[in-house]
Amino acid sequence: MRILVAGDSLGLPRPNRINNYSPDETELAVAYENTYSSIVNKNLLEHFKMDPFIEMINRSRRFQTMKNVYEEFTDHLFFYEPDVIIIQVGIVDCWFRESLNGKQMVDKVSFEKYLSNILMLLNMRPLCKLIIIGISPTSKKMEKKFVGINSEIRLYNEILKAHVDNKNVFYVDMEKHVDSEQTQRYLLPDDHHLNRDGNKLVAEQLICILKGFIFTNLGIQKHNKGKSREALNYFTKSFKEYPMNTDNICNLLIIYYEIKDKVEMNLLIDYVKDNNIKDKEISGIISVFEMENNNSF
Repeated sequence: MRILVAGDSLGLPRPNRINNYSPDETELAVAYENTYSSIVNKNLLEHFKMDPFIEMINRSRRFQTMKNVYEEFTDHLFFYEPDVIIIQVGIVDCWFRESLNGKQMVDKVSFEKYLSNILMLLNMRPLCKLIIIGISPTSKKMEKKFVGINSEIRLYNEILKAHVDNKNVFYVDMEKHVDSEQTQRYLLPDDHHLNRDGNKLVAEQLICILKGFIFTNLGIQKHNKGKSREALNYFTKSFKEYPMNTDNICNLLIIYYEIKDKVEMNLLIDYVKDNNIKDKEISGIISVFEMENNNSF
């Protein structure tokens, strides 16, 4: 699995004082090994022992916007040929700029347009998954200086979340974890770059999703060879890592039907209904099962 990160400076190493950095600085605020991409890469390599092959490519750049990601997305998608692309931008786009008389570098209409264009390109390689990392809220201190900035962050995040289907496009919701009252837990003193714990947090969320992808792929390989029980083992592991993956839910539904496991089948159907999972393929499978078997095999 080849994983490519297209992000801004939040995905890069960070000195304690970016504008006053000196080479004799004894310890960076975030060293390379503390970045979320490095943590993810190390974890996956240790877990899977190069089987399947894992490769992480970090193409993050400072001051990058959704516009910049779109402009380079053809390279990302077709020349690097990744299995997964992680996009982590937005804070540069939505921040109020004094140099622009309080305007934003990329307004919400343009932000949506560039993201939509990215998704259109992604459709040309439908097996490539996209994971979007949401924008973290900033502090109350920054809110006082840039009035309304957290509301803007929420609106930009809504644009990101609107495209999530947990089939091709997945989402890491930073608003669930970063509290504007206590940003120092996950953010550096500048109130928007990730500190070491913030990078660990992002890495943990990504690892769950990525392990889910890998286990699903391994399960499909086993199922194609007629090894339903081994496939079920991998699909179950995938579900435990990231249960909202709709492709994997479909795989589990099919396997449970094949092996006539009524109990697990009904539990999974209940999970889909309880979590209001909207997916045509899942709904179709459940409808057929319930109609043919009256909820029993």
